[in-house]
Amino acid sequence: MLTTIEEETWFYTLEYDGETDQYFLDVVCGTVAIFTIRIKLTPKEVAEYLEDPASIRGLAYSVVDHPADFLDRRVN
Repeated sequence: MLTTIEEETWFYTLEYDGETDQYFLDVVCGTVAIFTIRIKLTPKEVAEYLEDPASIRGLAYSVVDHPADFLDRRVN
């Protein structure tokens, strides 16, 4: 079951799946057309988040600024 850990409206939602012990980041992207990119965090990204929760904003900004770099990491 997914639990919302952190959310900033019209920017990102961070979710945790307690059954699989995985974190997911869903980021709102686009200017003319709005779309989202949902990625599973890597172990390194999870460790950075757990050490410094504010680091998730930096990752979300990276997704917004360079969405094409994250397309191969998209999950449903």
